[in-house]
Amino acid sequence: MPLAYRRVLGGGTERDEQRFLDGIAQRLGGETTAIPIGRARAGIYLLAKHAVRGQRRRVLMSPFTIPDIVTMVVLAGAEPVFYDFEPSSTACGLDSLQSLIDERTACVLITHYHVNEPRLTRIAEICCKHGAYLFDDCAISFGGSIDGRPIGTLTDASVFSLSSFKLLNYFWGGLLTTRDAEIARAMAKTVEAWPRLAARDYSAPALACMRYDLASSPPLFDALVFPLIRRAVRRSPAAKGLEHIRIETDELNRTLTSRPSLAAFAEWTPKLACIDNWVAQRLGVAQIYRRRLGHRMVSAEAPEAVIVGSCFTNFPVIVPRERCGDIARAMMLAGYDVGRSLYPNVHRHPKFTSVDGQSSNIDSMTNSTIYLPTHFRVPDNYAEAI
Repeated sequence: MPLAYRRVLGGGTERDEQRFLDGIAQRLGGETTAIPIGRARAGIYLLAKHAVRGQRRRVLMSPFTIPDIVTMVVLAGAEPVFYDFEPSSTACGLDSLQSLIDERTACVLITHYHVNEPRLTRIAEICCKHGAYLFDDCAISFGGSIDGRPIGTLTDASVFSLSSFKLLNYFWGGLLTTRDAEIARAMAKTVEAWPRLAARDYSAPALACMRYDLASSPPLFDALVFPLIRRAVRRSPAAKGLEHIRIETDELNRTLTSRPSLAAFAEWTPKLACIDNWVAQRLGVAQIYRRRLGHRMVSAEAPEAVIVGSCFTNFPVIVPRERCGDIARAMMLAGYDVGRSLYPNVHRHPKFTSVDGQSSNIDSMTNSTIYLPTHFRVPDNYAEAI
């Protein structure tokens, strides 16, 4: 959603921070402790570090993510292990998970994607049986729910991203939530000692966000940016996937051990009242796609009770692997802005190929998927035409 760039230069008060925490309590319940952090990925680091104890050092996680999330686990002193998905799905593969979890497992980190994890209760039972924590990465799932219960309250602890391009956003930011008193005390004790990010710390992400915002503004995007993209596609034999192979973080730098600026709270707080409407808008676009392409949607097997509580940051569709690039290219040449990949399979990243685990179904999905847009500038007639 749009950002008020003036707030990167200052503004915000401690009252804005308290109003934000009050708003989160209203959404997630007063028994949920919410701890704002300067950057969301630091929440993964904190939870992995907390979970590591004795011989329990393994973090079972999805490799369908950005490489820096895996790096956070490594920096926490833990050992990442990759579980696979169910076929043509972003749901955790239960057979894969059960083959990997053992007495060395510190925690399982589940990620919610366009559709929330549909078998969270069963995964929690498996974790409990093996004495492992269950955490969830909710980076793109703020405002989601499962069976009417809000995401952020269903596991031992959760991490949300509140940075640029998320539904609730500022240039950087995150939120750690938990109903576990021990985890809450440990996280709060650590984070309260961290300094706040200063205005200068936001300069790089702010400039990047402003460039994207300008490029995607309707007049410029329609008249210049998308024609240039189509020209590049026309010169290429196939549309390529988006490969996030760059490692942004290889150490625990100062921006990671930080709290948000007060300006961030001034930006987030007014937007809290809009979240439900924004999620409903995305779900409405997704329902248009589902009427024609529901049988080809990634995670089509998810129960309706899970689907209606999902955030649908995008709408991924499975197509024949050998035709995926050609189909994406044809759609873009026809004037439709579609994508090839949300994340890579980081199990194929040179830094992580030696990581234990499984990811063959994720490989297949990432090479057979086209992503349709659901953002607020997608009108119903555009979605119908796609």
